[in-house]
Amino acid sequence: MKLFLKTIIYALIVVCLFTASLLLYKAHPEVQLAFIIPGIFILAYSIISDDLGVRQAIRSRQLRMFRDKE
Repeated sequence: MKLFLKTIIYALIVVCLFTASLLLYKAHPEVQLAFIIPGIFILAYSIISDDLGVRQAIRSRQLRMFRDKE
């Protein structure tokens, strides 16, 4: 349940971030925003993937598959 709640919260954060970036870009279409907005999304992705442990789950599943084959 805790993982599900985190996933819902992060999904809402990403939607709000996307909406805010669209509104910001519409109001101020400067060149700097073309580089700042993707950077914010990359930062959000890295924080979310680290917090949810996505990489760790994939690695443990792969290690389990390799151990079973031997």
